[in-house]
Amino acid sequence: MILSRTTSQALRLTILIWILSGLLYVLPAHFVGEVVNAYYLATMALVCVAGVCLSVILLAVAWRVRQAVVTRRILVMVAAIALASATLAFLDAAFAGLLAELFRHDAGRPGFWMRMTNNFSAFTWQFALLGAVYAVLQTNDIARMRERQLIEARAAAGEARAAAEAARLAALRYQLNPHFLFNTLNAVSSLVVNRRNAQAEEMLSRLSGFLRNTLTSDTGSLTTVDEELTMLQSYLEVESSRFGDRLEVEFVCEPVVRDIEIPSFIMQPLVENAVKYGVARTRRKVTITIRAEVDGDFLHLSVEDDGVARQDADPVPTTGVGLRNVRERLEGLYGARAALITTAGECGFVAAIRLPLGNLQAVRGEAA
Repeated sequence: MILSRTTSQALRLTILIWILSGLLYVLPAHFVGEVVNAYYLATMALVCVAGVCLSVILLAVAWRVRQAVVTRRILVMVAAIALASATLAFLDAAFAGLLAELFRHDAGRPGFWMRMTNNFSAFTWQFALLGAVYAVLQTNDIARMRERQLIEARAAAGEARAAAEAARLAALRYQLNPHFLFNTLNAVSSLVVNRRNAQAEEMLSRLSGFLRNTLTSDTGSLTTVDEELTMLQSYLEVESSRFGDRLEVEFVCEPVVRDIEIPSFIMQPLVENAVKYGVARTRRKVTITIRAEVDGDFLHLSVEDDGVARQDADPVPTTGVGLRNVRERLEGLYGARAALITTAGECGFVAAIRLPLGNLQAVRGEAA
């Protein structure tokens, strides 16, 4: 482990997720009137303690292959997740009989192989979620490392200004919103506990696709408007799994703008802002409208929601990318030629980016 702070965060999060999983298995049984006896609690304790130990090993594997190419990282992590799941399922099935004798629990139980097979699926989801968390923490490590490199470059020499600016923009782009990730993981965990495996698989697949696009993209590259909207659709599909009918999305894109190149992921924070402050804070249906259109010599990209009214103020960022960071990216790439304009109405919020069409070639050179 290189960064002790990140390692500590990963370990705390691992313990909390396993405790939450244990509670989600025990509490529903208690509230529906089932007897939660010493055998049941001992079994859950065994699973959680062993799960934490195996998760620590999975964390060590993730850190060991963090510098490998994406394909190798994915293959190694898939193998590690499968091995950890099989090990935990085996331990649970092997000790079930011993615990039953110890606590004089003689209720009917599934056989060894049946119990192991049933639990392997649930444990696979659990370790897969943790693997996704570790991947995000690694990405945030890269962001902090680039920020430190920026400070050192500025202090070392004035001629490194261009390289330092690139590192600053990459650091802004690399940050992810852990609130979105943790809420999604909790939602998937609840689906697994309630045996809604099909929904959990669909939600995890959407999350996996979004993370793959985010973590493997070139932070300094340009992308087309069409590719940007496709990525946003992937993100909003994950959020739709959380909010259901409460979230409605509309895309309004003129055909002429689909092939125009823009900084990659420049609209992602605007959509995150709309979901976090417009959708999550109300129980009614909220519509998020994403627009891309040309007006004269400018390309206009906007995200509008009709959710909770709020002021034109970007909250102090914690670990996510906010409107303030979008302004910094635009300033670093375009200077005063681009702008982020936000408008708070009686109901909802609009965040709009204005990009000068005539300067895209210059930005292409800076991004390269």
